[in-house]
Amino acid sequence: MKTYLHSTIFLAAALCGAQANADDSMSHVTMTQSQMMKDCMEKQKTADVTMSKAAMKRMCRDQLKQQKQTGTPPDPPPVDAPAN
Repeated sequence: MKTYLHSTIFLAAALCGAQANADDSMSHVTMTQSQMMKDCMEKQKTADVTMSKAAMKRMCRDQLKQQKQTGTPPDPPPVDAPAN
């Protein structure tokens, strides 16, 4: 009977630990290709307002392709500074 009790407690602890590890993995969210493309388009738009949408799209596509080939992560999104 003691073995059954110990096994049950061990199984419950293992399941709780697995759940905690699964929750941690969800906190590391990566940007999707379309999100990266949108961010790049916004950056291009603010940098040069006279550039055509097709040219911005071409530049962003090339930039994302190069990032994928070299393995460099995209620039992190800007963080607003707290207003004091």
